[in-house]
Amino acid sequence: MLGKQFFTSVAIGGVLAFSALSAGAGVMLGGTRVILGEKDRQASIPLKNTGTAPYVVQTWIDAGEGKNKTPLLVTPPLARMDPGAENILRIVRIAGDLPSDRESVFWLNVKEIPEKSDQQNVLQVAVRTRIKVFYRPTGLAGKPDEARGLVTLSVVPGEDGKGAALRVNNPSTYNITFTGFKINGDKEQTRAGMVPPFGALDFPLTVISAPQAIDASYTTINDYGGETPEVTVKVAVGSAAPAAGK
Repeated sequence: MLGKQFFTSVAIGGVLAFSALSAGAGVMLGGTRVILGEKDRQASIPLKNTGTAPYVVQTWIDAGEGKNKTPLLVTPPLARMDPGAENILRIVRIAGDLPSDRESVFWLNVKEIPEKSDQQNVLQVAVRTRIKVFYRPTGLAGKPDEARGLVTLSVVPGEDGKGAALRVNNPSTYNITFTGFKINGDKEQTRAGMVPPFGALDFPLTVISAPQAIDASYTTINDYGGETPEVTVKVAVGSAAPAAGK
């Protein structure tokens, strides 16, 4: 809550597109992720005010919450958008060394701030949307759409040795975002998550109480923000050693 204007900050994650929300929803991004190649002069993503009121739009890039210093810059950093107005956000690399053997990931933040209302006791909401920005060096081993086929899965003890978790190891040079896992055909899914290059991530399991062999079904997110076809694999019990990259 900010002063007498009663602004409330709301973080929104997940898939967004111009058509994702009904008219009147406010400022919408025309994509769910941005990919900036090493040889690209810039990457861009469209922006549209689908609402019925004007907004001030503030944009910035971070490397995670509290990590505001990055080698990437987005323009314009501040703009007013009337109802129906469209704009283009442009992302460029300005400085800094980044790994050349793997993707790096950053976050594009778009905050829509409504104009101050003349009416008393009106709640105004400032909404922040965050999407991933991937910096992709030239000459990475393999192709992005092949990375998910390289992962290895194992069932390990859960946190503090309690329960079970699905460990996903990613030996590729690309970040892989999983929408979640279905276990033994169960409709209940684990949380979504992104596994970094040469790293691993543990997904807590609730459908089993201890490590055991399972069938795991999963989909991932491709470069265009869409889901890949579902894959089902048999997963054995693995090592209880800490997951690399945790």
